[in-house]
Amino acid sequence: MGDLTMDFLRLMLMAAMLLTSLQGQAADAANAPAALSATAVSATHEVEFLRNPDAACTDCHKEQAYGMHGKHGQATNPNNLAPVTCTNCHGQPSPQHREGVKDVMRFSDSFKDKQSTERYPIAEQNGVCMSCHEPKVLREALWAHDVHATKLTCTSCHQLHPAKEPMVAIPEKSRIKLCVDCHSKQHEAVKAAKANTTSGKEAQ
Repeated sequence: MGDLTMDFLRLMLMAAMLLTSLQGQAADAANAPAALSATAVSATHEVEFLRNPDAACTDCHKEQAYGMHGKHGQATNPNNLAPVTCTNCHGQPSPQHREGVKDVMRFSDSFKDKQSTERYPIAEQNGVCMSCHEPKVLREALWAHDVHATKLTCTSCHQLHPAKEPMVAIPEKSRIKLCVDCHSKQHEAVKAAKANTTSGKEAQ
C-alpha cells in the first residue's frame, strides 16, 4: 500500500505542476498581443544608408567631395522630404556616363553660352528647378523670374551649390546694374547683327 500511495502522490504532484504550467501559458498568450505591440513599436528598425548617396558622383567630381555649399547643401527636397542629393537635380547617370553621353542634366549660363541650350534646352534645365521651386513663389519674390523663365536658364543668374550664392541679399543698385549689363550686351548684339545685315545688302 505504501508504494501505491507514493505513486498516487507523484501523479497528483505532476498533474498539479502540469496544470500550473498550462495556466501560465494561457496567461502569457492573453498578454502576448499587447506585449508584442509594445515591442514592435520600441524595436522599430529604421533603415539608414551606410553610404553617402552622392559618393559615386564625388568619386570623380572631386571639386564637390566636401559636399554641396549654399542653400541646396542644407535644403530638404519637398518631393521626398530628404536632403537634396546630386541625383535629385542631375538625374541618375548611366554606365556610359564617363563617355560623355547625355544621361544627366547639365546646367549652363545660357546668356554666355547659347550653344549649351542646344543639347540641354532652357525648358529642360529650368524644369528641374521648377520641380522644387514653385513659379508662384518665385514670381512673388521678384517679377524678373516670370519674365526670364522661358528665355534664360535659372543658372544664368543663380549658381547651384556655390560657397556664396551671388543673388542672395544682392543690393538694389547691383541688381539694376545686372539688368543694365545684360541688356546692354543684348542691344550691342542686335546692333551688330543689323550692321552686318546692312553691309551685306550694300555689298550686293
